[in-house]
Amino acid sequence: MSAPVSRSFHAATLINATLFLSGGTTKDSLNQTVILDDVLILDLSRPWKVSSPLFSSIPNLQIPLSGHTMNRVQGTSQLLVAGGESTTNSTTTPALYLYDTTQGASGMWTSPPIPANGTDALRRIYHASLTTGKDGALIQGGYLLKATVTNGTTNGTVAASGNSTVVSSLVTLSSPHDFEPESSSAVSLAKNAPALARHTMTLTPDGRAIILGGINAQGVHANMSYAYIMDTQSASAEWKVVPLSGKPPDPRSSFTTVMVNATTMLVYGGTSDYRNAFWVTFYLDLPSMTWSAPASKGQIPKRWGHTATMVGSTMVVVFGLTSHQVPDETNVALLDTTTNTWLTEYTPQSASPPNGETMDPSKDPSLSLGAVLAIAFVVTATLVMGSFWLFVRRKKRQTRNTMAKEIMGGQQTARAVLRSQDEARPHSFLGRAAVVFGGGSARNSFSELERQNQQQQPRTSIDPQEQANSPQSLIAQMAQRGHTPTDLGYPEGVVQHGTGEVPIADYIYPNQPHTMTQKSMGGQKALVVFHAPTLAQLEAVRLSKLHP
Repeated sequence: MSAPVSRSFHAATLINATLFLSGGTTKDSLNQTVILDDVLILDLSRPWKVSSPLFSSIPNLQIPLSGHTMNRVQGTSQLLVAGGESTTNSTTTPALYLYDTTQGASGMWTSPPIPANGTDALRRIYHASLTTGKDGALIQGGYLLKATVTNGTTNGTVAASGNSTVVSSLVTLSSPHDFEPESSSAVSLAKNAPALARHTMTLTPDGRAIILGGINAQGVHANMSYAYIMDTQSASAEWKVVPLSGKPPDPRSSFTTVMVNATTMLVYGGTSDYRNAFWVTFYLDLPSMTWSAPASKGQIPKRWGHTATMVGSTMVVVFGLTSHQVPDETNVALLDTTTNTWLTEYTPQSASPPNGETMDPSKDPSLSLGAVLAIAFVVTATLVMGSFWLFVRRKKRQTRNTMAKEIMGGQQTARAVLRSQDEARPHSFLGRAAVVFGGGSARNSFSELERQNQQQQPRTSIDPQEQANSPQSLIAQMAQRGHTPTDLGYPEGVVQHGTGEVPIADYIYPNQPHTMTQKSMGGQKALVVFHAPTLAQLEAVRLSKLHP
C-alpha cells in the first residue's frame, strides 16, 4: 500500500508479530482536523527500514475515532476498542468495538450489546487502559464526553485541555460477561483513584497497575516524582501514592510507557504545552523506584500523541506529533533498549510471550505431566541441598555476611571484599560446590580474607575519587566474555551511567539483601553490599577495578 496518512492520538496493540493501529487525528489540505477510521497493520516478522515500514490495512472501524484505546482481549486474538472522540453522533453510537484478527482482511468490527447506562461510563477520551486475565480490560480516567448540539445534531465533544470534566473512575470489561461495563469490582472500587487524563497506566509482571503523569481538571500536569500504584490481584485494591527517587522527567501528558523487562519501565516523549515534544528516554527501576536518564545515541526523534510498543528488546514508536504540532516525516522510530540507541532498520525478533500474551500473574497455564515431575524433582533436590547447607552454616561461628561487615567496618571497602572473594573463588564446579557445603580450603574462607586484610592500610568507606570508572569500556569487556548488561540486572544504558554518586562496581547490583548505606570522609553516601554477587557481577567488579 502507499504510505499511510500521518496521525496522532491513535491506538496500537501487538498480537504475535503484527502491530495493529486504529484511528487517530490528522490534518487535511486546508489544515482542518480530520478524525480517521482506518486500521493499519505493521508487519514485524520481516526486516524493513524506518523510511519504508511494511504497512498494510484491514477493514475500517465502524466510525472514525481518536483519543480511544485498543487492547487485546486476554486469551484470544480479539481487539477491543473503547471510548474515543468521533465526528459522528457519539451519544447514540456504541462505545465498544471488537475485531477478530484471525479473520484477517475478511473480518468486520462488531459492537457488543451493553446497557445505555454502561455506555455512558465509557464515553470518555484520552483515558488509559490495560488488560488482565482476572478482570479483563481496565479503563481508567480521561475526559468525559459532553453532549453539544450543532445544527440540530447532538454530538459528543470535549475540550483539549483544562477546565473539562476529568474522571477518576475505573471500569472493568470482562469477556465472560460480554464486556458489559462493571463498576463494582475490587479494582473499580479501589480507593484514592487519581483524576487524570492523557496519562499512562502500565501493568507489571507481578500484577501492579502503575499510573504516571497526565493532567488534571485544572490543566495542571502531574509531577513525575511520584506514581499511583494498585495491586490488581488484591481482593481489596487501593491506589497508593509511591515516591520516586532520582531526577524525574518533567511533568507531561500524551507520552508513552512500556515495560522494557520485568523490573524496568521506560518513559518516552510527551508534551507540557501541546506544542513542544520531549525526547529524553527515562528508565524507572521498579525494585528501587529510581529514575535514570542515560544518554541516547542515533537520530533522536521528538514525539507526543504517539504510540510505543515493546517488540523483544526494541521499542517501536509509531506516528505522533513533533514540536509545533507537526506530524513527524518519519512514521516509525525504533529504540534498541539494550543500548539506548535509535535505529534506522528493524530486525525481526521475539515480539512477545507465546501467542502474544501479556505477562499476567492471574493466568494459570496447564503443565504437562513431564514438566510437573521435573519441577517436583528440582524442588525436592533443592530442599535437600538447602537443608544440608543450613546445617553446615549453623556450625560456623559467624555467617559470611557478618564476617564481611566486620572486615569492611574497619579495614576494607565493599569493592575490595568482593574482589578478594572473586580471586579466592574456586573456578571449577567441584571447587565451588566444596565451598558452598563447607568443604573449601582455608584460602577460600572469609577468615583468610580477614587475615589478608589485616596486612593492608585501613579504610572505612568508599573513596569518592573512585567514581571515574569507564562504564562503556566495562560493557564492551563484559560483552567479549559473553555477558549482556541485563546479566547485571539493569538495561545497558543504566549500567553505562551508574547513579552519579558511587562507582559502577557498587551500583550494578543494588537493593539486594544485606546492604547498608555508609558515608565517606567527604560526606557522600555510598552503598555497601554484603551479599554474595553473581559471577557476572563479580566479573564486572574485577574489570572496573582494572580500569579506574
